[in-house]
Amino acid sequence: MRLQGKVAIISGGAMGLGEAFARLFAQEGAKVVVGDIKEEQGHRVVNEINRSGGVALFVSLDVTKEEDWTRTVEETVQRFGSVNVLVNNAGIIGRDVPVSELSEEDWDHVQAVNLKGPFLCSKEAAKIMIRQGKGGRIIN
Repeated sequence: MRLQGKVAIISGGAMGLGEAFARLFAQEGAKVVVGDIKEEQGHRVVNEINRSGGVALFVSLDVTKEEDWTRTVEETVQRFGSVNVLVNNAGIIGRDVPVSELSEEDWDHVQAVNLKGPFLCSKEAAKIMIRQGKGGRIIN
């Protein structure tokens, strides 16, 4: 129960490594917020965590949108009272094509998810962590 009493937000938490983080953090006692654009999978993960005795909340989250991060952090604090851990897990590879066929729009989307997303998330979570005066952890 190393995370007992902690609140963690996990981006890209609906599947893969993010889902594994969400399940492990809940087993270790954290209240977990699963943020993802994959709503059906995210609700499944949250429902399974809650049924197994953990505490979890799903938030629809597009990591490239600052207003989504603001809302996610606000909902987390409203529901659980704080943010102690942030896992910037959401990421994409993009289209599997030769670089000569990759559009600028495709490139910009990969950069927005993989770089802008963690920046926006860290910015919003850090505001709360600093205000709380208890520190916190941001994992990229």
